[in-house]
Amino acid sequence: MADSEISTSLSRPSRRDVLSAALMTIGGTSFNNSAAAAPQDGGATDAAVFAWEAWRVAHRRTLALCRKQQSLESELARTIGFPHAVLAAAELPSPMRISSMRQFDRLAAGLPSLCARRDEVAAALRSHQLRWDDADRAIGYTATRKEEAAASDDEERLIAGLFAADASSLRGLSAKLDVLIAVGADGAEGRHFPWPELRRIRRDVARLMQLQRRDAGGLTA
Repeated sequence: MADSEISTSLSRPSRRDVLSAALMTIGGTSFNNSAAAAPQDGGATDAAVFAWEAWRVAHRRTLALCRKQQSLESELARTIGFPHAVLAAAELPSPMRISSMRQFDRLAAGLPSLCARRDEVAAALRSHQLRWDDADRAIGYTATRKEEAAASDDEERLIAGLFAADASSLRGLSAKLDVLIAVGADGAEGRHFPWPELRRIRRDVARLMQLQRRDAGGLTA
């Protein structure tokens, strides 16, 4: 492990948290409220709605696992610290934090006198990595990361299924728009896509659904 880059790093909370927040706020409406979740305008038999409901379950599981692994990683970082060695040498202006042997070798290439310290740094890195690995196994951090990755793969598969399904109602079309905006708005490429226009379409769909409900209510009366 000492000869490889230490890949462990705090996970950014953006993707799952952004998706969750976006689904709650897009267009001022959400399928999480009872009115939207109720079968409307033929949506009860819409394949896209069924696919969206399956995706929502998977999304919640992925989000929960992501938050769990972030919490466990933060605990490891706080109690053990990310594996590193501190190198103090006369050739350096101040002690330097070394996170991998690759980093050390790059440094030593410019300061050949440091090469004699390589075994010392490698041993310190191995020792710290072993402490991290022991703590990792004890709290289940890596196991949780694997669960989260599998859940994320399942979610992506369900997203593909959702967009492959034919929407036969406004509710099904709205479900596709919700997921498209939530997933697509994350990431740098999202800044260059017409998200305001898509959100406007989503609001139009919600408005048409409300009109249909109102008209259906008038016919029933």
